[in-house]
Amino acid sequence: MTMSSTGSVVVGYDGSPASAAALAWAAGYAARTHSPLRLVHALALPVVRGPVGVAAVLPVDELVASAEELLEQAADRVRADHPELAAEVAVRVGPATPVLLEEAHPARLVVVGSTGLGELRDIMLGSVALELAEHAGRPVIVVPAGWTAPQASDERRVVVGVDGSDVSSPAVDFAFRQAADTGAVLDAVLAWTGPVSTGPGDMLPLVYDAEALAEENRVTLAESLAGHMDKYPDVRVRPRVVRGRPASVLAEAARGAELLVVGSRGRGGFRGLLLGSVSRAVLHRCAGPVAVVR
Repeated sequence: MTMSSTGSVVVGYDGSPASAAALAWAAGYAARTHSPLRLVHALALPVVRGPVGVAAVLPVDELVASAEELLEQAADRVRADHPELAAEVAVRVGPATPVLLEEAHPARLVVVGSTGLGELRDIMLGSVALELAEHAGRPVIVVPAGWTAPQASDERRVVVGVDGSDVSSPAVDFAFRQAADTGAVLDAVLAWTGPVSTGPGDMLPLVYDAEALAEENRVTLAESLAGHMDKYPDVRVRPRVVRGRPASVLAEAARGAELLVVGSRGRGGFRGLLLGSVSRAVLHRCAGPVAVVR
């Protein structure tokens, strides 16, 4: 039976180790949030080119059937681990990015592996994950191959990058919800650097008070968290203001965490986050799952 994909957790699956890790993350999240899970396989049309350059589409019925079998086997394993979880499969013909963008429109969030086979290969280099982060309009979770769910004895941690901008607020709220759903501690990290030029002719101070800047950032962090802490009073928050490059600071803070959450764009040290230095860098560097939230 086909269920509505509205509010579902969509996961791109192709049988690769990274997509298996993405499926494990997505299934756990869907079970905790009582959301339906939708496994999607994007099947590009195979073609052959004749002597005069005319492309002919090969029959795809067997490929579709094979992909459906692959998804059903994965869904059966998920249902065995999470008997209460409603899961469905969908084989869509087309390149991965357009397919997943269309699937994302009514979804709660989209989960993909950091590397994969077929249309999901080289995802960390921008072929799928970064395009989804730019255009999906939904949180995009990128999970590396080899990721496993934390053990019950482990301290559960969620890390969120904060910069004080209004556009980063959805990412902070998502991180609070994730921490509340899992009982995790929330490490809220604001990374800052000294004054930098923002354009030609920009005058920089010859001397500045580093401690004063650090205190200013501590106030910014506290103000950014205040409303969310009121909304999620049971979440234990550890605010941290760290001097350093945001991508490096966040990747280091996320070591051993179950999720790193960043906004799709921001200001200050996070300026240009979506496709600029920070988001691209943390997707490359972080050893655990990363959520990019618009």
